[in-house]
Amino acid sequence: MLFCCCHFYTFLMYNENMNKVINDFLKAIEIEFSFYPSLGLVSKQNSGCHFDMDYKTFQNSLKIFKPFLKTIYKDFNQIKDFYDLKQIGFNFENKMFEETNGVNTHKGLIFHSSIFFYCFLYTQINAGTLQKNIINFCKPLKSIPIKSKSMDLCKEYNLAHPTQIAISGYPVVFKALNYYQSIQHLNLEENLKYFLLLIFLTVNIDDTTMILKIGIQSYNNIKADLNSLAIKIEKNELSFKEIEEINNHFIKERVSPGGAADLFVLVMFLKLINYS
Repeated sequence: MLFCCCHFYTFLMYNENMNKVINDFLKAIEIEFSFYPSLGLVSKQNSGCHFDMDYKTFQNSLKIFKPFLKTIYKDFNQIKDFYDLKQIGFNFENKMFEETNGVNTHKGLIFHSSIFFYCFLYTQINAGTLQKNIINFCKPLKSIPIKSKSMDLCKEYNLAHPTQIAISGYPVVFKALNYYQSIQHLNLEENLKYFLLLIFLTVNIDDTTMILKIGIQSYNNIKADLNSLAIKIEKNELSFKEIEEINNHFIKERVSPGGAADLFVLVMFLKLINYS
């Protein structure tokens, strides 16, 4: 099924269509925490750099997303603004913590996916593009004060906070989708194409969690190294063992690009529904 930015009132009336869309979103989430190598993230292979979570933890966390997305769909007409949606997200954050025994697996993704999924539904029945509708919907975020170490870091180094990514309409997600489509012709296994997509996202956002852990200079060095790594992988110049050694370095240093992982899901969702 091809989804375009157009009037599509009948879209919300067919449960079969909606079930497919929701299942595609769930599949996108599962791909993200399954593929390997993944720069120290949790995968089917291992728990990456994390001592407090593993593949099973993420499987448990995944359980909350189907009722979460169905709630957004079911309550679509009652959601008038960002604050209504935020309350739904907050309720399901609590359910996530219940499923994971207090481990934060998907708090960031709940934030991003609520905005992205709601605006995707809105775009199907209203004029405009998905990106423009996200920008309009997220305008209230501009006036919400955020007091955190990550926000202080963003102000100090002129970085983009995760909320800014939403406010600007997720341009990096659409760029990443174009990039992912551009590498489909490469003679690489699918997990390495996922790996390249993760690298693209990692070098094109500011992961404040990583920066707080390793410092801005080390973070910028990692970005430069990942850019060079991606070029070599695209040219098929590295063995899998060499790529795996890089992944093991992230595990050893106990860092992973969690912010990029959240956006990976959004890109994969668009890919799975053949968004254009």
